Amino acid sequence: MIFCNCYAWVLYAYVVDNILPLFVNCVSGMLTSVVFGGIYYRWSEDRPHVHKLCAVAFLVLALYTVYYIIGTSGVTNQSDDSVEKTLGIFGDVVSLVLYASPLETMKKVIQTKDATTVPIIISAIFLTNTAVWTIFSIADDDMFVLVPNAIGAVVCFAQVVPYVMYPPRASKEASVNDFSEGDLATIPCEDVKDIRSSTSVT
Repeated sequence: MIFCNCYAWVLYAYVVDNILPLFVNCVSGMLTSVVFGGIYYRWSEDRPHVHKLCAVAFLVLALYTVYYIIGTSGVTNQSDDSVEKTLGIFGDVVSLVLYASPLETMKKVIQTKDATTVPIIISAIFLTNTAVWTIFSIADDDMFVLVPNAIGAVVCFAQVVPYVMYPPRASKEASVNDFSEGDLATIPCEDVKDIRSSTSVT
């Protein structure tokens, strides 16, 4: 998802001529996400699911790229402004999906009053990231960057608050069934092994 987000903003940044910082930052994000994705794939126990996610992402980005090519070449008969808006809206949608993804665990956290399943590192990084980009977009007067990041900052803050309210139990006391594959990906490998081994003992 991070790769998709960065890719969308790379094309948008190129069209609006925002090479630094937006274009450079998102290219770096794409490269980093490839490394993270490779590590996750190496340790994933459900590779068919990963294959499906990658296939869907590839299809969406392929369609997005096709639009970018025909839109910027004038085939769609759109003005430059209109193409920029379309690319910006797509980037907004992808960003909001990315920032909201950890929210799936919030219901469980509130019900159990235990924030063990909250990927706090990811949420904290996203909160910092969205806050910085919100400030930048205000200074740069770019609403397409401002809207998803301002909303993302609120969403990420909403993820951090329950973590503070309901401190997590020790990871070794948690059941592996309490975690999604995405959550497990944010936990050190040795802790995941401890969780799996502790839940397998009868």
